[in-house]
Amino acid sequence: MRWEIIRAVVGRDWEETLRNRLLLLTIVVPPVALTIVPLVVGSVIGSRALPEALARQAIAQRPEWAGLSPTELTAAFGIQQFLVFFLMMPAYIPLSIASYSIIGEKTSRSLEAVLATPIRTVELLAGKAISALLPGVVTGILTYVTFVVLAGFLYGRHLFGVVTDASWLAGVFLLGPAVGLASVVAGVIVSARVSDPRTAQQIGGIIIVPLVALAIVQATATLILGGVGFAISAAVVFALSVIGLRIGASLFGRETILTRWR
Repeated sequence: MRWEIIRAVVGRDWEETLRNRLLLLTIVVPPVALTIVPLVVGSVIGSRALPEALARQAIAQRPEWAGLSPTELTAAFGIQQFLVFFLMMPAYIPLSIASYSIIGEKTSRSLEAVLATPIRTVELLAGKAISALLPGVVTGILTYVTFVVLAGFLYGRHLFGVVTDASWLAGVFLLGPAVGLASVVAGVIVSARVSDPRTAQQIGGIIIVPLVALAIVQATATLILGGVGFAISAAVVFALSVIGLRIGASLFGRETILTRWR
């Protein structure tokens, strides 16, 4: 692949993204809320104690929490639930960008002009995947770092350790980018079949369903994944994404693009 061409595709897509105010709002607003809400929730519920049965289940899943006081355990358990939302951010942002970028080429009739250049299909898809994936991953990491800094000022060292343990690090830095890649793949595949960005996002949003299921399971303390669990999940999601990329590339064959996308 020729990286100078891929960089040109990325730069062109980012310029289009900056012109789309609605898309920018979906990128900027949720990270701000996600930084503030967990801290507020932690301070509110931190004055209460978990029901005894739920507390036992939580400590059974995370033995390192055994040394926390009842109020610290409540705050730790509540804040832990928000890790899933930090995983959703690298999912929905790339999906939104990929859907608008790919279908935008379709509706604006600019794709034919792009394909008239010496660009290869794999270079076009690689550029669009990178332009969609990087904002989601970078936003997720920056939001997490901001959240950790604020948590360090507002909470004691015990709760600060909760949001910087292996589960959070593996979730944000491993599973988050893997989920983002899966979201881009979903956007590429779905956008090949539909002509409306919102429809593509709704269909591609199925990638969020496993994360919602994880949030429900964690909320009951039935299963609270640790660092190893998130690392394994990241490897599985990444492998599935690579397979999905091959499927997406086959759907975007050059002749298929020029004929079906009219």
